[in-house]
Formats: sequence, structure tokens, C-alpha cells
Amino acid sequence: LGHNITFDNPSTESIGQSGSITLTQPSSGGPYTASWGTQYLWAGGTAPTLSTTANYVDRIDYVVVAADKIHCVASLAMD
Repeated sequence: LGHNITFDNPSTESIGQSGSITLTQPSSGGPYTASWGTQYLWAGGTAPTLSTTANYVDRIDYVVVAADKIHCVASLAMD
């Protein structure tokens, strides 16, 4: 990450599409944040707070379950 980032709702997603988003805090500067569009759905209804430690990695795994629903899970504070 080099700045705060926003993941807007996609317009070309396909049901069954999946992947991972890897976010790494820089060794200097930051910490930076991420915000998520309304199609990104999280257990408990709230997006996680990213790690703030330099060089820590957060991984967001996702799967598109409907045209407007992206189920997400986070693995946080990986170093």
C-alpha cells in the first residue's frame, strides 16, 4: 500500500469468480486503510481493520456468489 485505497463495487464480476487480494503495509509511511463497496460482504457484517504494523501482510480471499454479493474473509497480520 502506498496510500488509502477504496475497492469500489465491480461491474464485470461473474458468479463463481474467486481470488485473493494481498495488502502490505509499507516499511515507512502509513499505516494505510482500505474501504469496501457495498457488494463486499463480511462475516458479522463489518469489514476488518487492516494491520498497521510495517511490512505486515493482510490477505482478503473472496468468492462471487451473486451478481451483487462478494463473500470475503480476511487473514490479518501475516509477517
